[in-house]
Amino acid sequence: MSDRRLRTTLTIIGILIGPATIVALDAATQGYSNASTAQFNKLGATTLFVSPSARGFSLSQTDLAGISNLQGVSAVVPYQMLSGTITQGGGSVSVQIIAADLTKLTAVFPSLSVDEGSLPTSTDLSGAIIGHSIAFPGLTGSTNVTLNQILSVSGVGRGFSFGPNFGAISNVASSTKSFIVRGIYNSFGQGFFVNPDTDVFVPLAAGESLLHSYDYTGVMVVAQSAALVNQVISELTALYGSDVRVTSVSSILSTITSVTQSTGTLLEAVGSISVLVAFIAIMTTEFTSVIERTKEIGILKALGANSRTILFNFISEALATGFIGGVIGASIGSGLSFLIIGLLAGSSTIPGLGRTSGSGATSGGGAVRFSGGGGFGAISSGASSTTSTVAITPVLTPELILLAIGLATVVGGLAGILPAWRASRMNPVDALRSS
Repeated sequence: MSDRRLRTTLTIIGILIGPATIVALDAATQGYSNASTAQFNKLGATTLFVSPSARGFSLSQTDLAGISNLQGVSAVVPYQMLSGTITQGGGSVSVQIIAADLTKLTAVFPSLSVDEGSLPTSTDLSGAIIGHSIAFPGLTGSTNVTLNQILSVSGVGRGFSFGPNFGAISNVASSTKSFIVRGIYNSFGQGFFVNPDTDVFVPLAAGESLLHSYDYTGVMVVAQSAALVNQVISELTALYGSDVRVTSVSSILSTITSVTQSTGTLLEAVGSISVLVAFIAIMTTEFTSVIERTKEIGILKALGANSRTILFNFISEALATGFIGGVIGASIGSGLSFLIIGLLAGSSTIPGLGRTSGSGATSGGGAVRFSGGGGFGAISSGASSTTSTVAITPVLTPELILLAIGLATVVGGLAGILPAWRASRMNPVDALRSS
C-alpha cells in the first residue's frame, strides 16, 4: 500500500509540472503584453514620430505647413531635444531637455496634465516645466523641487540623434543653463522617445536659442483617428521618401503584441511537452497498478463485477489523479507567475519604453544644482537614479486556471483508458491464479 501511495504521489508531481508551466508562463506573458499595451495607449494609437534619417537632411519651420496640410492630420508638434546632466543622491545622471510648443503636448500625451504651477509662455526663455520624477526624486539625501526654484543643468548640448548616426551626440559646445521652474507635470509613466516623468520641458524658442538653430530633432504628428494612421504614414512617405523615418505608436504596439503572442505560443508548447510526459507517467502508473491488482480484479469479477465496472474504476482513478495534479499545478503556477514577474522586473523594460533617467536633487541656497558632463543616457560614476517603472501584473483568469486543470484531467483520463481496458478484459480464473 505504501508503495502504491508513493507511486501515486510521484505521478501527481509529474502531472502538476505541465499545468504549473502553462499557467505561470501564460499569465506572466499576458501581463507583460497588457502592461505594454497600457503604456502605449497613453500616447494614443494616433501618434506618429517623424525624424530625419538621411545624412544632411533636417526638418524646419517650412516643413510644418506641408505636414499640417496632409489629409488626416490633426496636430503637428515639432520638438528639439537636448541633453544635460544632473546630480542627485550624490551622483550624476543624464536627462533630456525637450523644447516644444508646450500647449500642444497634450495632443501627443492625452493623460499628461499640469499638477502644480503653469506652462511657461512661448516667449519665456528661462522658464521650464519639469517631469514628476524630477520634482519628486524620492532619493536618500535629495529634496523635492518646488515652483519658482532655480534649476541649473550643466553639459547642455544637442541630444541623441535619431538619424543615420543613431546614438551619436552632435559636436555642439556644452554649457550650463539655469531654468525657473514654472510648473510640474503629473505622474505619467514611461514614454516613447520623450518621457514626461523624467524630462525637462521648455518652450520651442528656448531650444532654438540654446541650439542656435531652427532645425528640429523631430516632429510628433497626431492623426485624426486610428483608422487614418496608415494613410498619414503613406502621405509622409510620399512627401519625404527615405529622408525621414516615420514611427507610429500603433505599429510598435502591434509588433510587441505579435512578439508576445509568439512567445506565449512557444512557452505553451514547452508546457505541452510537460503534459506529454505526464501522459506517459500516468499510463505507466496505471499499467503497474493493473499488474499489482490482478488478483483483486479476479476477486471483483468472481463476485459479479462486470467489465464495465472494472473499466470505470480504473479510468476514475486516472481522472482523479489528473484532476489533483491539475489543481495543485494551477495553484503553483499562479504563484510562479508572480515570481517570474518579480525576478524580471529589475532587469527588463518594455520595448521602446524603458529608459533609466534621473531626477533632481536640491542643494544649498534654494537652487537645484546639476553637474557633470553631457551624454544622453549616461550615468556617471557613483550616480543614483530613478527609473519610470511600469507595473506588470500576471493575468490569472478563471479560463486559464480551468484550462490547466481540465487539460490535466483529460490527459489523466486518456492515459488511463488502455490500462483500464486491459484490466476489464482479464479472465477472472487466470487473475485469481496469479501469484
